[in-house]
Amino acid sequence: MARKKITSLLGDDPVYSKQFGDKPKHADPAPKPEPVETVKPVATPSPTPKLETETKPPATEPAATPKATRSQKAPEKKPAPKPKAPKKPETRAVHVRAAPKKDHGPGLDALEDAGLPASDVVRLAGKRAIDKFELKPKYVAPDEAERLPSNMSFRTMKTLDAQVLDKLRDQADPLRLRSDAAVIQGQLEPVFWSELTSLIKELRKQYS
Repeated sequence: MARKKITSLLGDDPVYSKQFGDKPKHADPAPKPEPVETVKPVATPSPTPKLETETKPPATEPAATPKATRSQKAPEKKPAPKPKAPKKPETRAVHVRAAPKKDHGPGLDALEDAGLPASDVVRLAGKRAIDKFELKPKYVAPDEAERLPSNMSFRTMKTLDAQVLDKLRDQADPLRLRSDAAVIQGQLEPVFWSELTSLIKELRKQYS
C-alpha cells in the first residue's frame, strides 16, 4: 500500500496559523521590480553603394633633376689646352773679335800713362759693344781702316741666331770657307769702334 506524500510547507499560511491562535502575519510586499531600461538598438548606417567609376592612374609628373648639393662637387672642367709656345730659333756660339783702329792708339797710350791698362779699356769697350750688338740678315763687308795689332783685339763668345748666320754665309761665303766671326765682322766692328771712342773720351776726362 502506497504512502501518501506529505506536502512540504514553504511559507506561512494564514489559515493554518489561525487555528493555533496566532495572528496572521502580513506577508511582505513583493519587491517592485526595478524598471528595466529599454535599450534602443543603434541603427547601423546601411553602406552606401559604391558607384563604379573609371579609375584613371594618377598622372606622373616628370621627376625634377636634383640640384647639386654643396657636398656634391660639380664635374671638374678639363683645362683648356695651353697654346703651344713658338719654337725658339736655333742658335750658334761664335768666337767674335774686334780690333781697335790706329786712330785709337794715342788715346789708349794716354790712359796707359794715367795708370789704366789699354787692354782693360779695350775689353770694357768690347763688353758694351756686345750688349748693344744686334745681328742683321744683310751682309756688311769689313771696313778698310787700319787696325792695331791683333794682340790688342777684343775677343769673346757670342750666341747668335743660326738661321741669320746661314743667310749671311750664303751671301758672303757660299763655299763655306770663312768663319762665322769673319762674316759678322763688318757689322760688329763699327759698334765696337763707337763704344771705344766714347770710353776713351770719358776716361781721359776723369784721369787727365
